Amino acid sequence: MLAKLYSAFRQVGEDLFHQRLISATAGNFSVRTKEGFLITKSGVQKARLTPEDLVEVPLEGPFPEGASVESVIHREVYRATPARAIVHAHPRVAVALSLHLDRIVPLDLEGQYYLKEVPVLAPKTTSATLEAALAVAGGLKEHRACLLRGHGAFAIGLKEKPEDALLEAYSLLTALEESAEILFYHRLWGKG
Repeated sequence: MLAKLYSAFRQVGEDLFHQRLISATAGNFSVRTKEGFLITKSGVQKARLTPEDLVEVPLEGPFPEGASVESVIHREVYRATPARAIVHAHPRVAVALSLHLDRIVPLDLEGQYYLKEVPVLAPKTTSATLEAALAVAGGLKEHRACLLRGHGAFAIGLKEKPEDALLEAYSLLTALEESAEILFYHRLWGKG
């Protein structure tokens, strides 16, 4: 495995955990490969990733043992969009807002520039199902990030190099959470 790519996976895992965007074993992230995509394994400590914590998943056929349960969503996004990388996390404020809003429209300049708006998707099942996968893939055709109501966020990176695309997707998730916090505080202050 290329050292730069593994380093990017490790950095994203550490940063997601330390910024409280995921709990220890939650979330997953992947990069597109020639045959499919490389994704974090299910249940591994994301802040302490090793090369063995990654598994390659084909775009067709059965999922390999140990692959993230959300591989079905990643596969569908790669099939339907030009995504080069995907990061899925559980940003607390954004998820809380997803329980009350149909979309997050950032008030802050960075959020407006990078995200414009983030749809909140509400399929009947919101994790590890084809229904959720089709909803997320549909949302990411038009937007760089989306939320599954009450579950979490997905963001895509489009940069050419996989390590750059992974960091780009991660950056979009941090922008989403920052925008969600600002929106939350603004609404709280307005009721004040």
